[in-house]
Amino acid sequence: MRISVALCTLNGEKFLRTQLASLVDQTMQIDELVVFDEGSTDKTMEILLQYKDRLPMQIHQNATRLGTYRNFEKAISTCTGDYIFPADQDDFWDSQKIERIVTYLNQRPEIDVAFTDAVLVDEFGQISGKKLWSTFRFREKQQNEWKAGKSLEILLDGNRVTGCTMCLRKSFFAKISPFPSNMPSYFLHDAWMGIAASLENKISFIPASYVQYRQHSEQQVGVLGFQGTPPTLWERMKRPHTEKVGPYQKRLDYLSQLKIAIAEKFPNQSFEPLDTKIEYFNRRANLPQARWQRLKKTLLNLISGNYHRFKDIDSGPGAPYLMFLGDLIE
Repeated sequence: MRISVALCTLNGEKFLRTQLASLVDQTMQIDELVVFDEGSTDKTMEILLQYKDRLPMQIHQNATRLGTYRNFEKAISTCTGDYIFPADQDDFWDSQKIERIVTYLNQRPEIDVAFTDAVLVDEFGQISGKKLWSTFRFREKQQNEWKAGKSLEILLDGNRVTGCTMCLRKSFFAKISPFPSNMPSYFLHDAWMGIAASLENKISFIPASYVQYRQHSEQQVGVLGFQGTPPTLWERMKRPHTEKVGPYQKRLDYLSQLKIAIAEKFPNQSFEPLDTKIEYFNRRANLPQARWQRLKKTLLNLISGNYHRFKDIDSGPGAPYLMFLGDLIE
């Protein structure tokens, strides 16, 4: 059994030593650390070379910048281990992380991907008191639904699988690569791997935190909360129709592209949660300008239970009916 870590770097001198030191201190040693650098202009390469005698490291430098999605795909594809751990340059791993997750997967041969929670820390490594799952709203209710077989439905609502907390089998990666080329720029490697594993219910979570997930101004991907304030009822009524349906069209475009990507890797299979959600957003994104012409589509979403099924998880019991009325009269 071989263990690989896939590390992507870009001007990471500020925190990279901390991450590398945590890899050195693992209770289960890794067999290879595959690094792909995106053209760092700081001391990143110098720091990596300082650790070359303490870690079984391969260092690669991309001729052109690939971006997070493609760079992690390239790094993971180069790994030769049976188990692969994606790693960010600015985090810190608990010394038992690799051992605990490998043990978990060894005991569950039917699972291809496992992921955990993480502790949020600030730029100086101070613990914030928050966990990663709480910011993603992956709470007890969602965890129970996941265990009941609804992992795909949960991930279609929003990604809960963070790459630096994940471990995947090399055999699984071979099945889902190359990564889709048709997805929007905000779609990342961990989202694809999480969704792909959920399609056949081969992904599981471990309710533990083995990563200190650093939040700072220079990171490429972080934890974002809600930005701005919801529009008032009057603002909803007077805004242009295209502005109302714009977010639904964006979501529909994403789900439609995702369906194409899935069909390429999992041909001759249908996945009801995805098809139903596409149908739901197709109705909402294509509401006629004339309000009286919207009745059929809005009633279909209401009667089918889609407004209830796809409402925000923090919304009250009356939210589906407000959504129905909003689609009908805004």
